[in-house]
Amino acid sequence: MVRSFLTFTDRTARLSETVAMVLLYGFCALMLAEIFSRGFLRTSLAFSWEYSAFAMCGVFLLGFGPALRHGTQVRVGFLLSRPLIGRYADIAATLVGLVFAALMFEAFFTIFRSSLTSGLRQSSYIATPLAIPQALAVIGAAEFILALLARLLRLLIGEPPELPRESDATDG
Repeated sequence: MVRSFLTFTDRTARLSETVAMVLLYGFCALMLAEIFSRGFLRTSLAFSWEYSAFAMCGVFLLGFGPALRHGTQVRVGFLLSRPLIGRYADIAATLVGLVFAALMFEAFFTIFRSSLTSGLRQSSYIATPLAIPQALAVIGAAEFILALLARLLRLLIGEPPELPRESDATDG
């Protein structure tokens, strides 16, 4: 059961990573379109700033879980270099992160549910239903919780919590 949960979280992390990458490319395309429109057409695109902000929110939140799995988070190497202390510090930090991620999920879900039930829309020309971009935040927070749970399980069963870095594999 633990192994299937870890496999599931790895798959959701890859999916989340892919969606974040697509959103990042979309954000870049929107900004390039805005630059082109302002420079050559002398007008701004009504939706570019709004949708770019939504895309960046999605990129950050959907990228939390995969970043954790790839080991790109900021950590204190001094503590981790001590075998016994490092393991317990890593477990404790993961537990604290899990608490904060759960609070973040609860906050995003509350805002999402409120927007969904009231039909709240962005106050702009496009009037995008806010539940759509807020759903990205909820999904990203849920993915972060899954990633932290998987990390905690890997630490508890003695597996490496991060994937090996490609430079580590080639260095030998």
